[in-house]
Amino acid sequence: MAKVLFGERLFEPSLIIFDKDGTLTDFRRSWIPLLNKRVELVHRFLGLNMPLSQLRDRMYRVFGINEHRIDPYGPFPYSPPWEDEIIFATVLYELGVPYQKGKMAAHQSMIKAEEELDRISLAELYDGVKEVLEALKRSGIYIALATADLTHIANDTLKHVGIYDLFDYVIGADMVEKDKPDPEMVNRIIEALNVNRKDVAIVGDTITDMEMGRRAELGLVVGVTEGGIATYKDLEKDADVVIESVREIRVV
Repeated sequence: MAKVLFGERLFEPSLIIFDKDGTLTDFRRSWIPLLNKRVELVHRFLGLNMPLSQLRDRMYRVFGINEHRIDPYGPFPYSPPWEDEIIFATVLYELGVPYQKGKMAAHQSMIKAEEELDRISLAELYDGVKEVLEALKRSGIYIALATADLTHIANDTLKHVGIYDLFDYVIGADMVEKDKPDPEMVNRIIEALNVNRKDVAIVGDTITDMEMGRRAELGLVVGVTEGGIATYKDLEKDADVVIESVREIRVV
């Protein structure tokens, strides 16, 4: 197996599992506009008697977003669409909207927002990501993706940014019964690629990525701070090593 430096930590992986948003691609560039579009659509569908900005502020608070940062312990970096619907419906219920009516409006907004916004077109790789993945691929290391996003959107995003062909396996939240930090995603990847979990590294930008790696008993758990969701201090609790960027991963 090829030797790889993760910052200053040397490891010989047969497989590296990456998170997508905040690790490979810019989380804020696509997900904040998507949330704003969902809020706008819910406001429109329900004809709410309150300013759109007020509804958006309430949703931001519940999702753990403020003007300066996203709470790494809040739902926004982690929740799949069906959990987002529940969060929306709960906030709307507090505003006097019957729960099931709010949940239906939230569900419709999730679908319509993807159509109106074209989130995939907003996706942008962090600098140097493609070059790192290409170097890993040339060295014979398997590359996989484990994301809280829907699998078909993840695949289309990877195609849009030009790295789809570098991945040996892609799995989203809709392909498992238990989402991150449960190790089901990791276990599915390991089984499909037939590798020893002690030879697997996971690279992510959130606390749940770190916890998933630990619970899966992987050989190396790597935190990345470039996305700005979790700090070094947040990640180091469960990570073996914390690096600033995927650019610090080098085949040696």
